[in-house]
Amino acid sequence: MANIAKDPQVALGRAIRLRRKELGISQQELGLELGYDQGWISHIENGRTNPACGTVDRLARALAWPLSQLVIFAESIETEDCKPLNQPLRNRKPNV
Repeated sequence: MANIAKDPQVALGRAIRLRRKELGISQQELGLELGYDQGWISHIENGRTNPACGTVDRLARALAWPLSQLVIFAESIETEDCKPLNQPLRNRKPNV
């Protein structure tokens, strides 16, 4: 199965799920660590909830990673609508 997500929110959720499973932590355990229920963790992992940056930082730390590592991992999960990092978001004509 290819790791292609519809958007960055889905890629982030997949990254959280993959890291959580790598550590052998259940959604319920992760939720208890953060003060949320299992359903909320499930919504994040499935891309149905877009958590705030501070929440993502807390999630990363609960998964024994700094925020930057989680973001790098999420970026490695390709998204269909993202251009490569070495291309501009818009094609601009150079000023002459």
